[in-house]
This record gives sequence, C-alpha cells and structure tokens, in this order.
Amino acid sequence: MAPSSRLFDITVIGAGSGGLAAALTGAALGLRVALVERERLGGECLWTGCVPSKALLHAASLAQAAREVARWNDNDASAPPLDFKAVIQHVHAARTTIEASENQEALEQQGITVVHGVARIVAPGIVAVGDRQLQSRHIVIATGSRPAVPSLPGLEEAGYFTNETVFDQLEELPARLAIIGGGPVGIEFAQAFGRLGSHVTVLCPHPLLMPREEQVVSQAAHTFLEREGVVPCKGVTVQEVVPGAAHGAHRVIYRTADGERSEIVADRIIVAIGRCPNVEGFGLTEIGIQVEESGVRVDSYLRTTVPGIWACGDAVGGYLFTHVAEAEARLIVRNIMFPWVMERMDYSVVPWTTFTEPEIGRVGLTEQEARERYGSKVMVERFPLSRTDRAVTDGATDGFIKLVMRGKRILGAYIIGPRAGELIQQVALMMRHKLPVSALAMIHTYPTYSYALHQANDARMISGLARSRPRRWFHSALRLLSRR
Repeated sequence: MAPSSRLFDITVIGAGSGGLAAALTGAALGLRVALVERERLGGECLWTGCVPSKALLHAASLAQAAREVARWNDNDASAPPLDFKAVIQHVHAARTTIEASENQEALEQQGITVVHGVARIVAPGIVAVGDRQLQSRHIVIATGSRPAVPSLPGLEEAGYFTNETVFDQLEELPARLAIIGGGPVGIEFAQAFGRLGSHVTVLCPHPLLMPREEQVVSQAAHTFLEREGVVPCKGVTVQEVVPGAAHGAHRVIYRTADGERSEIVADRIIVAIGRCPNVEGFGLTEIGIQVEESGVRVDSYLRTTVPGIWACGDAVGGYLFTHVAEAEARLIVRNIMFPWVMERMDYSVVPWTTFTEPEIGRVGLTEQEARERYGSKVMVERFPLSRTDRAVTDGATDGFIKLVMRGKRILGAYIIGPRAGELIQQVALMMRHKLPVSALAMIHTYPTYSYALHQANDARMISGLARSRPRRWFHSALRLLSRR
C-alpha cells in the first residue's frame, strides 16, 4: 500500500453535510484538504433526506391545494390526482440541481482532493483508501448515519422502504401505506403520501406522535394528520409482518396500547423509527477511538479520544440535523486553525423544523424543561394564529406561537403554522444574542406571519400590565379622583 506523497492538513471521511462543510471551510482558509466518500457526494441530506423529502412535500402541497380549490367550485368537482411518476421526476430534478454545486468538479475547483472508496483509519494521521494511504495532520470523521430497522418477523420478506430507498425504488403510489414510526420523518411521509392519494396508517410505538416535543405539539400533529385522512395508531407494538403478494396486501400485526391484537393491510411499508450512527468498518475502535451507542465519543471541542482526530454530524449523535453538522464541522476547522484559542460547541440555541403543513418550529427549552430548571420564575405566552390577519386571509389559522420566558429572556419557543421554519429563526437570533423579548416590539411588516411575533409580544405586555402593581395603583388613584 503506497503512501501519498502529499501531506494533507485535513482528511475528511464522509462527504455529507458535515464533511462537505469541513472540506469547503478548510479549503477556503488555505488548508490542504482530502475528502473521502464511498458513495455519492452530498450524503444523506442531498440524496435521501432533506432535499428529496421537501420536494415530495411540495408536490403533495400542490395536490392538497388543488383539492381545496376544487371544493370552491359550485359543482364540487374532485381535483385530478397528480401523476406519481411526475412527482418523483420533480424530486430527482431538485436533487440534480443542488448536486451541481457539490459534485467532484465543483469541489476540485475549490482545491479539494476528492478520493472515492472506503476509508479506514490505520493509525493517527493515516487513512487507507483501497491501495492508497493518505497522510494528514488531522482527520475528521463525518460518516453520518443510516435508518434504524426493527427486527420483525416477515419484514424482510415483505420488503420495506426507508428514506434511503423510497425516492429511488418506489415506482408507484401505494394504495395502502403503513409507516412504522411516528417521529418527524414518519409524519412528514404520512402527510405527503396521504395528500398524494395513499391511505396511510402510522404505527407509532410511543403514546404520542413526535415524542421529543411537548404534548400540545403532538396533539396538534395528530389533529391535522387525522383531519386529512391519515390514521395515527399510537402506543402500539408491531410484532410481525405477514408477506402478501408481490405487489402488496401485507398484513402488519401489532398490539395496541391496551394489549389487544390488531392488524392492518398495507401494500407498502416505510420504516422511520430513527437513525444509527455509521461507525463500523472505519477502524475507529482499533486505534483507540471510543465509540458509544449514540456514536463517536467527542468532547465539547469535538475531539475524539485520539489526538488529531475529530468527529461531527450524525456520527457523534445528539442533534441529527444538517445545520448542526455544518456548524460542528466549521468549529472543528476553526479549532484546527487556532488551537491556542479553541471554542466549545454551543448547543444552547439550536432551532429545528418539522416540515408538515402546518410547519412545526422549535428552539430552546420546552415549558416543562424550563420549569424544572427555573421553577415558578418561568412565564409562558401562547398566541393563537387565528388572531393574525395574514393567517385569516390565507385560511391557515390552525397553529400558535408559544414563548417560554424567564424575566426578559426567551428560554424557548414553539411555532406551529405556515413558515414556522423561517419565523423560529427570528426567535433563535434573539436568544443567541441575548436580546430581551421586548425586542419583538420593533415594527414588523403587515400583514405577514412574522407580525404574529409582534402580536405575541403585545399580548405578553398587556397581560403583564394587567398583573402589575403600578396599574393597580393607577386605577385606585382614578377611583379616588372620580369621587371628588
């Protein structure tokens, strides 16, 4: 095995969101960077995650909009169904367009050496790829994650899809679809396929959909899915799949929360129960890197247990989001460049969004987490979107803004409604820079959804005044004056 004659500053293993961010940042700062990828450049986000799923959701939103327009017609005509093959073509086109900015040619133009193959760390500073050895001052592990799949009798024989296969291998819209898992990925798939015309059943092992979120958010998700014809079955334990014919009619057998045996018939099955870190086969434990169930063990600077080797993204567990992987990757490069003033990774303000309709945006602490930490000092303001004019004009009044505060400081927020993913970023920015909640009093464009944040602050101030002692004194003085 011949060593490379070139010494790299950084060798990145994995060309997904985190790996690309590390490679591009390092190259932009003048470092010599090698990027190793065993599959397609772009990783899960581009090919099987964020990009294709949002393209699918967009197509499903158009189908739903057409259905709603049809209801306005005097003859109550039904909207024509979307051609599923055209939907998948749209998904593939979105991936291809974005891929152009992160393909091998584009990366090499940035000065990055792209190496295709399976990487294995054989020693600190040495990465083997086939018969080639890359020598590097630093190594960044950005190997991502893969879908977790339950061990269920009959599941393999029946055939199933995950986010890694559904966008390339599902050729026809299933009439009956079972989704095992009730987290964000599961409910996004549920709404998308339901709107495209499938009869969807969600088999959720938890008592609540989206168990990571507050109960009120879970209930909202249940309501809007059920309203669109999706059947959420919560607290169930899937026990077995009895394979049907080649084109479907699989029996999915489960026990309900009450312990009763039940079953549904599905033509296709999607598994969306979570993710597993890709940490096997890279030689990590062999050279002393500690690996836990959640992923590679790192410290707050994102260093592994072996000097000179770092890790980021889904491979380390924690927040499995593209934007977090990118932030971690950039921090690693910064710490490599300036080891005498290294920074810790700060997860205190991490926003995320579930891209259903309405969207669900979150940042910071939940109400329960805040009360456990700060007790009675926590204040909550919940403002319904039905009081926002733009939501009324759009017929999108289902949703709310919930601000969790301690004094003038926002500790966390939920937003359910149109463009929640954009709105939550305004709150995140305030939290990151420690702006008081009163900063929402600034002039907001009307009529917009962001104006609802302004209104939420108004509601907070009014309710605060109603409880305040100066207000009570003022009214007492008025009553005394009126007697004279």
